[in-house]
Amino acid sequence: MPLLWQSIIMIGTMLVMLNLCTDVRMAAELNTKRRSFLDFEWSYFWSWSRFVDYVQCVLAFTLVAAYITYLLLDSALFVETLGFLAVFTEAMLGTPQLYCNYQNKSTEGMSIKMVLMWTSGDTFKTGYFLLTEAPVQFWTCGLLQVFVDVAILFQVYYYSRYPQKPVSHTVSLTTSAKVL
Repeated sequence: MPLLWQSIIMIGTMLVMLNLCTDVRMAAELNTKRRSFLDFEWSYFWSWSRFVDYVQCVLAFTLVAAYITYLLLDSALFVETLGFLAVFTEAMLGTPQLYCNYQNKSTEGMSIKMVLMWTSGDTFKTGYFLLTEAPVQFWTCGLLQVFVDVAILFQVYYYSRYPQKPVSHTVSLTTSAKVL
């Protein structure tokens, strides 16, 4: 029951944040072309203009997933796979941030305190899974999540200690001028 309430609160929080981000992006965007979930353009997936489009997508996904789950509820393989995918997805939440930091060679705007809080929370959660002898997928994915957190923490330390030199734009301008 606590996990269910945690999920409901997190989904609500994420929807509020998504609404805020959509409002800010639309206020700052000069493009007059509006994108919609119902346009079904894959190149603009999750880059829609209105918050209601995100809600439509989440509801459509929820309804399809609920229907498939209802149909396959008696299959132990499906239930175990679904459970593993849920835990694995949560474990991989930090991976896009890790990759973005690597691409940018920077962690500008990230706080060591924030990453330490992530890491401590995930470490305590994984410890709880180990102490309560939770199924293997829980503590395995917990360890994976802690590993990703530690990697991000290392990036924050490394890029703040050894800032990477930005790529010079004069080189690319000179090269492109020679091509012309």
